[in-house]
Amino acid sequence: MNIVNREVTGLAIPANPVRAVREIGSAWTRFVESGELSGSAPRATIAHRWRQSRDLEINPLMERAPEGITHDEIQEILGNEDLGRAGRKVLDDSARAVAGTGHVILLADAQGRIIYSAGHAGLQQTLDRLNLAPGASWAESAVGPNGIGTPIPLGHPETVFGPEHYCRGWQPWVCFGCPVTDPDDGRVLGGVDITGPARRAHPFAFALTLSIAGSIEQLLMVLSLQRRQQLLEAFRALERRWPGDAILVVSKSGRLIGLNGPANRVFGLAGSDDSLGLLSEVAPEIWSPLRHALERGTGAEEMLTLSGRSTADIPVTCRIDPISRDGQAIGSAIVLTEGPGAGGRSRRRREADATPRQTSRYGFGDIIGAAPALREALSLARAAARASHPKPILIVGESGTGKELVAHAIHAASVRSNGPFVAVNCGALPRELIESELFGYTTGAFTGARREGQAGKFESAHGGTIFLDEVDSVPFELQGKFLRVLEGGEVVRLGSATPVSVEVRLVAASSVDLRRRVEEGSFRLDLFHRLGVVEIELPPLRERVEDILVLANTFLRQEASEGRHRPLELLPEVAACLEAYHWPGNVRELRNLCARWAVTVEGRAVALDDIPRHVRDAVERRPRGTHADRGGLRQSEDAIIKQALLESGGRVGEAARRLDVARTTIYRRLKRWAESE
Repeated sequence: MNIVNREVTGLAIPANPVRAVREIGSAWTRFVESGELSGSAPRATIAHRWRQSRDLEINPLMERAPEGITHDEIQEILGNEDLGRAGRKVLDDSARAVAGTGHVILLADAQGRIIYSAGHAGLQQTLDRLNLAPGASWAESAVGPNGIGTPIPLGHPETVFGPEHYCRGWQPWVCFGCPVTDPDDGRVLGGVDITGPARRAHPFAFALTLSIAGSIEQLLMVLSLQRRQQLLEAFRALERRWPGDAILVVSKSGRLIGLNGPANRVFGLAGSDDSLGLLSEVAPEIWSPLRHALERGTGAEEMLTLSGRSTADIPVTCRIDPISRDGQAIGSAIVLTEGPGAGGRSRRRREADATPRQTSRYGFGDIIGAAPALREALSLARAAARASHPKPILIVGESGTGKELVAHAIHAASVRSNGPFVAVNCGALPRELIESELFGYTTGAFTGARREGQAGKFESAHGGTIFLDEVDSVPFELQGKFLRVLEGGEVVRLGSATPVSVEVRLVAASSVDLRRRVEEGSFRLDLFHRLGVVEIELPPLRERVEDILVLANTFLRQEASEGRHRPLELLPEVAACLEAYHWPGNVRELRNLCARWAVTVEGRAVALDDIPRHVRDAVERRPRGTHADRGGLRQSEDAIIKQALLESGGRVGEAARRLDVARTTIYRRLKRWAESE
């Protein structure tokens, strides 16, 4: 995995732009009228593309590009695909610099369809008339040579200057383009283009284009490394669960990420090799069903005969299941069970899906922090974990505060620590599948169901702990079935009337105030009271200022250990910036930032320029002393809470609703005020 080291080619700004416009413009007129070219203008690359455009019958008088992608498709790319997420972030960070030069920067996908833009607002309005804007198609096959459509198929940077454009409508402009490649396999994912008036063409804009494309590729590499780490964690969990079967984990592109000993014996590969290759090359028999499973977005199970590299042909049952994080598929788990009758044994052992039936990965000792609010929450969690008769636990906290980490620790410290720990993100399950995923189903329960039925997550967690994240996402009509599990210890599979006894400890989590959901009528009051026997509130990172640098340095040491290099140091001004930032993504955001630094920072210390622009801008907008004067901040918060209590007549629930905080936050303050009097 590496960032493309581009040779700086493609800068084609004429030494004498005025004369070049005249000469190239005359050549364009002759070519449009006769189809013939003579002389040195235009250069060979452009001449070839003019002929190509003429053969495709592109209108040389075109003045507006066609539409190529819908708004909904753009939002899907920006929100869920790596190119969109990384590109949008980098373009936003670069917008001010590009706007200052009087240019506009554009991001396009591999088909040359524009998905995002930033830069000079006035120029963008002008370019909108050409449809050089999100939603338009600027593929060469649609609009002739340009800074988007030309570099993408060429695979290298290219400049299209003024009259070099085949279509007259684009000729007043100069376009500096550069492709963006996948750090894993070098595929062109899309391209970056900076456009401005041809009369003001300057090499600086070309250099800026290359820099922005390189920044996107660096961020793509960070995302790829994070995804690889998630896949390796899933692989290790699968190894623990099924040590006797051949196990492979592959990325979405089909690249092998890990394989265990039994798989190595079949395919003759070393599991420690960092470049295991593509599944299509190592095991072509598996690649076809995997590709079909990826297209459908579902799991699959087939009987196959593998041609082993070191053994004779082997009949196996091949079980393929998607691996997802945050609702997005990041790869697939493949489990191969050998021998006749393997299919039935495989199905019985894997009824609970490829989500690993694992014990907890973390304990209370893995939770870092000394903030009073965190210590108070962990003290309650330890007491709940040690209870001889486990009660349901509700963990409340913003996204990224570590709710699943605490759930793992509770399981590890409980009497059920040797049992399975099954984590389910209720918010990531499609509404129409949530019942069958949680409670299981019988034969023929619905179209597409497995013939033998399937156990649900509650059955998979029998004897252990089930962790339900985003429990507020469970549809109202299914919440009654949760009550039956909590009250009677029974589940009923979809399509069945026979209850199945289960013994599980339920740990639920929510990032929203369930009391408000109850008031809104979207969450059952009786279920809330059963879930919240023990309620643990995790504080956001902005309320744990004393923990921020401890966490950051810990994460940097972990990244250094994995990468086998010295840990990065935080310069004093960087440390101050981190402590002043409000961390909307909490600990998860801080950890991801440290992972990014481990990849992108070349020296031994993190400098201010290494901090993302949105973090620096947020800190600069905050009043001076916001975090430095912690006592003043606490006093201000106390005053706001007291005023809300006064206005609500002392009703804690009403004050919490007005302030958009959990009731436990106010109760904690009331307790502190009472102790200090």
